[in-house]
Amino acid sequence: MADSRPLKVCFPTGSEKFLTLILPDMSSETASSSRLSSQFVAIFLVAIGLTMWFWLDLWLGGGLIGGDIYTYYFPQKAFYAEQLAEGILPTWNNLVGHGYPLVAESQTGAYYPPNLLLYSLLGVNTAYNVSHLLHYVLGFAAMSLLAVELGLSLPAALLASLAFIYGWFAPRCCLEWAIVTGIYLPLNLWLLIRFFRSHQARWLWLLAGALCLQLLPGHYHLAFITLLTLGGWSLAEVFLRDRLQSKDQPAPPTFSQRFKWLAGPAVAVALGFMLASVQLLPTWSLKQNSQRETSSSADFDPGYGHIPPRYISQMIVPWIWYGDAVDLNNRLNRKTSLDFPAATNPVEAHLYLGLLPCLLAIYAGVWLFRPRTPQQWSLAVLGFLGLLAAIYATGWLIPWFQHLPGFGFFRGSGRFGLVTTLAAALWAGYGLDQLRSKLPDPFGAVLVVLIGVITLIDLSLVSQRITYAFMVAETPLTRIEQSPIRQFLKDASPPARLFAPGPNLPTITGIAATPVYLGLGPEEYFDPQLTYPVPETEADSPWQTFTPEQLTWLRNAGVTHILGFSPPEPNSPDIRLVWQGIDPLLNAAWGRPEPLYLSEVTDSRGRVAWTNPQAGATIRWESGTPHQIDLSATTPVAQRLILTELFNDDWTVTIDGKPAEAIRIEGMFRGVEVPAGEHLIRWSYEPTALRVGGILSVAGITIWLLAGVWSLRRRNRPIR
Repeated sequence: MADSRPLKVCFPTGSEKFLTLILPDMSSETASSSRLSSQFVAIFLVAIGLTMWFWLDLWLGGGLIGGDIYTYYFPQKAFYAEQLAEGILPTWNNLVGHGYPLVAESQTGAYYPPNLLLYSLLGVNTAYNVSHLLHYVLGFAAMSLLAVELGLSLPAALLASLAFIYGWFAPRCCLEWAIVTGIYLPLNLWLLIRFFRSHQARWLWLLAGALCLQLLPGHYHLAFITLLTLGGWSLAEVFLRDRLQSKDQPAPPTFSQRFKWLAGPAVAVALGFMLASVQLLPTWSLKQNSQRETSSSADFDPGYGHIPPRYISQMIVPWIWYGDAVDLNNRLNRKTSLDFPAATNPVEAHLYLGLLPCLLAIYAGVWLFRPRTPQQWSLAVLGFLGLLAAIYATGWLIPWFQHLPGFGFFRGSGRFGLVTTLAAALWAGYGLDQLRSKLPDPFGAVLVVLIGVITLIDLSLVSQRITYAFMVAETPLTRIEQSPIRQFLKDASPPARLFAPGPNLPTITGIAATPVYLGLGPEEYFDPQLTYPVPETEADSPWQTFTPEQLTWLRNAGVTHILGFSPPEPNSPDIRLVWQGIDPLLNAAWGRPEPLYLSEVTDSRGRVAWTNPQAGATIRWESGTPHQIDLSATTPVAQRLILTELFNDDWTVTIDGKPAEAIRIEGMFRGVEVPAGEHLIRWSYEPTALRVGGILSVAGITIWLLAGVWSLRRRNRPIR
């Protein structure tokens, strides 16, 4: 049983009272509200204090570097912020490669409310930092709510929140989606539990809204894991919980009641999906023509990112694993008989919540193995779900599950460790309460402080070892305007396109660049017949010497410039050096003190050209935005124009205002037949899935608001 002794700072019984601040109608007592307010503030102060401990440089204006931050997130966010500053809500990114549907790829989180607010009002680095810190604070508060709901004392809730948030999340700070979407697992689970305990519809209404928020940032894997957890909890509540009832308690619920209790969460989930349709439908449309659906690319391996079974021992003996990062990566990918046959990495496979919390969780298992009280039953259910998640995280079940809806779309089964960490953290909190109950007051308080401090230091050390991202006092992102490469190329017409190392990163300058790095991307970028030809034996200096096949690809792809770490061969007729030096932005982002070399590709077709140029034929780039391109073309004879931008069915073309047929050229580019004479050619992006998704989201918002009014009117009437 949880410790029942009074604490100087504790939650009142039941978090319904605790939520007076959120839903003031729950209590009309002024004194109680004041006390609850101070406790609510205390949790947020602890949460904020922990972000200062772990991420002080972010508070002081620094930033993160490493991992996917500069190759994935900052290129997206810099483009997103620039478009918002121009009053445009972007739906297509025209800088990465030959372009891609920004909303459909989803990880920009274009419609996520915090993103809209932060990237409209703040600089990119500041907005990213604030979002990072904000979600850590909200995640800590949500986990505290869940812990208190499950009957843990305040000290136990704080320990559980520390172990969960800074055990699973901190090493993944190089993966924005882990922080932004993962914090909704404890929040959504808490809302679901509140519904089952009160059977009041307003909790389902809040659940629908919270699920929508989890989906809008765009990386859906943790949302999928959240749904599986909610489903498992719902089944346990409806069909198993009444077995704890004694003979003198009310009769078990009827089949009709059980059905309503299951139907309610199902409706809430459906409404949450409807609310997020503006994000989900474009992604579904892209999925059908992405590398995850086609067979031409081996890039997508659903087994990548699993937890090798032997690596689970990190929870008990972390010191045998957390040493040299390179050695650890090699050890994880040195397969044994029990390992799933796919690659992994230390960040995806991380499963650690602190040595002392792990020992406390084991101690809690003595009481939770055979639950006798509602609190023990709830924690036991979570423990069972955490165990199932740990088994799936090893990859063993992928061959049986990968063809089921949802399972085959995601890789990184190690991410299921999120549920394991949550369950173990709550068990640790319960174990702390049990241990405190056996000690006198002074010793119990000292024990809580010692465990908290040791765990804080433990997680701090581990988060510095198992990560690909590091804090810097001065972030390269603030040097965009100082980039000489940006200044050299930004006024080119038609716009320049770079070929450069570090996929996506050079696009931070505002210049289009290839090759690309996309988690969910158009299949063309992964088709070996269309991508940059890499020889079996790479040259010693691949950015200096190019094969004839590579040069042909560069010219046909509209690459106008090459950015490399070595100068081109002197007197080369194909590549001409035009600039060399230190770029404050790119050199810092790559961590290179050596000069960069910018060269021009001769005879490139550039961003727009005629497929068979005729004498007297000209093309002028009038204007170009991510969603519309205007060209003035003059040709003495009818011929085909090629735009070296990605072909997509949602891009339409008109000639002098009249619809024309868009043609796919060379497997991936856009083309159109232009009659003789002078013409204005306009390409426009009009995504059907986005339009339909927007309509569904508006309808969903309407239903959600009406449902909110209805649930408030009958807030004291439970669902029967």
